Amino acid sequence: MAVPQPLRDPRRLGGHTLTGAYPPGDRSSVYETSDGALLTLFHTRLADPDAFLERIDRLQRAGGYPWLDLIDAGTANGEPYVVVEKVDGAHLDGPLPESALQRLAIASMTGLAGLHREDVAHGSFTPWSVILTGAGPRLALLDLDALVAEGATKSAPDADKPTGRAPHAAAETPDPDATARVTARAAEDVPQVDAPAVADPDATTRVPKTAPRLAERVTLWTAGDPDATSQVRTVVRPDLLDEARPVDSLAYLPPEVLRPEPAPPAPPGDLFAWAAVMVFAATGRRAFERDSRGETIYAVLHDDPDLDGLPEGLAGVAAACFAKDPGQRPTAQEALERLIGEAQLTIDRATLEAVRNATVPRAAPPAEEQETEPAVAPPPARKNLRWAAIIAAAVAIVLVAGLGGYLLGGNRTGAATTPAAATGIPSTSVSTLAAADDPSPPPLAVGDFTAPGPAIKLLENPADPARLTGYRKGADTWVRTEGDTFTQLPMKDAEPARSPGGRWLAAVGPETITFTGAGEPFTVTPGVPYTRPTWSRDGAKLMLTMTAGDEALPAGFVIVDVATRAVTTVDTDDETTGGEDGFAWLPDGSGVAVGYRAETARGIRFRDLTGRQTKAFHWVGETYGRRMFSPSGKTFVTFCPSGGTYCVWDTTTGVRQASIPLFYADGLLYGWYDDAHLIVADPQGDPHRIVAMDLRGRPQRVLAEIQPKDDTTDLLLYYTGN
Repeated sequence: MAVPQPLRDPRRLGGHTLTGAYPPGDRSSVYETSDGALLTLFHTRLADPDAFLERIDRLQRAGGYPWLDLIDAGTANGEPYVVVEKVDGAHLDGPLPESALQRLAIASMTGLAGLHREDVAHGSFTPWSVILTGAGPRLALLDLDALVAEGATKSAPDADKPTGRAPHAAAETPDPDATARVTARAAEDVPQVDAPAVADPDATTRVPKTAPRLAERVTLWTAGDPDATSQVRTVVRPDLLDEARPVDSLAYLPPEVLRPEPAPPAPPGDLFAWAAVMVFAATGRRAFERDSRGETIYAVLHDDPDLDGLPEGLAGVAAACFAKDPGQRPTAQEALERLIGEAQLTIDRATLEAVRNATVPRAAPPAEEQETEPAVAPPPARKNLRWAAIIAAAVAIVLVAGLGGYLLGGNRTGAATTPAAATGIPSTSVSTLAAADDPSPPPLAVGDFTAPGPAIKLLENPADPARLTGYRKGADTWVRTEGDTFTQLPMKDAEPARSPGGRWLAAVGPETITFTGAGEPFTVTPGVPYTRPTWSRDGAKLMLTMTAGDEALPAGFVIVDVATRAVTTVDTDDETTGGEDGFAWLPDGSGVAVGYRAETARGIRFRDLTGRQTKAFHWVGETYGRRMFSPSGKTFVTFCPSGGTYCVWDTTTGVRQASIPLFYADGLLYGWYDDAHLIVADPQGDPHRIVAMDLRGRPQRVLAEIQPKDDTTDLLLYYTGN
């Protein structure tokens, strides 16, 4: 790591006392200040200083985890400077292990998503925007290329000025062959330097409260013969063809910045640059590896990136971000959600809640009461709460991934912490990330009885949060009526659907549905093909999946309101877009979820009650259907895309919380016993057993026993929460 050389005669710049200078750099000078920060003076003349200062102001307000704190900025003698938080670390200069790569992908996308939520684009994200520290990746908000993109004209450094650069200062795009010199120069190699000649601090321009909007200069490009890239005609910003600019810096610029039409820095461009940085972080090479500036620009515009060497999940996100059309790239939040979901880690809820609570700012104390007309309360900020949950999940994964490295490596003696004052993220210790305690086991059975029909022996406790309320064997159906009594329904091929709490029973036949229980019995005829009845959690509405075609694909849903007896049918396009299995109620009743199959993966779509898609988790695997959500609604279960039989995911963020392996075939999943246990069939012994299994795959109690001769494929069990 570079070491600052003490200045024999400290000077001041913009109100900051400079106490040390870093080793020489070609395009900037970096100094350590008396208060432990880093000041970078860029050797460039700004065409529009006000635009630079406005951008700094916006970046200061939009920053946060994991960006370095942008403390101050201004111009001195026409040259811009920035003052940033100092951290111990090194810039990204080569391939990373997969766990570190995963941390970087999520942390950096978290930072970009935060900027974009404030309508701010980074504009020049490169490997030298990344600082790798013991507590996780940190990112620089500004670099020299961003200044140039805003209309600066580079000036040669003054020969009398010492130039220097710290590995964690505001980044400039490096010469790839000089990274070792920049990141690891020993103190004895640093030349003796004098204090720089700096401007009168009183004449230094500081960040204004308001400034004109940014007016960027953009690149113009005309492509030539792809087989003769050296003859390509270019009309570009002078800096793009500047011999002092490394060829590899062009590989991180998005196509829209290189094309003839003006395109100022925008969020989709950051996604393209992020993908290029991930290729470098995974492989040590550029996604568009070319020898000349012209060839590199042509490759960015027309060639496919080289994604060999990227892990499968990351490669899919990067490929989407590399779309030539910026309108086809995902947003940073969409990409972040997919990265979180595809992370090969499980984050227990205790960790997720701890980080979420710590990262969501506390409400300010109430102001003193005023005798004024009360304002109408605004609706709850659902999007802000969701964003806070996503941020918490991202931070948790970055921290847990780092902890995993600590546990595997065994080289560190203490848990890494991140200073709250510098980052806005609280210190997190190993104890915070400890695995959650084992949940309380289910209560012991206090009795048993055998239900009629197939030989099902039930072992129950009155405190059970879920119990068997019906079963089918072939065309015959039995339903629980009172206590331990089961009655066979007269209707053939009827599916029993008992509402939560047991107030209503819906006997769902092929064409009609009969409701009995809390009110006067009634029958409805939906008039469309349907299957898989499921109740809303309040027991007020029954939903059925509307089907289409011989394969009975989900084509919409039917909702029956038992209070009004109204039947509502909602069409969706799921039958033509890969939909599979049945619809499930969202936990709060505000919408529905349904599974779907894409070319290479399976996931879940979320829709509101009009059928409009609101979000999708593309990575979670095959849906379990109508009983997927846990009793609290905080998690849901799927058949794992990989790494286990069943996977449990956080409903808000799509973070995997558990992978549950089953080491035997035909282990049917019947739903949730409580938030910590699933109801699973275990056909290994004689008799077969229905067990409450915890989220580590351990059976905790037998709920029922079934004789093997009766436990055939046409036996279906229905469990309902009490």
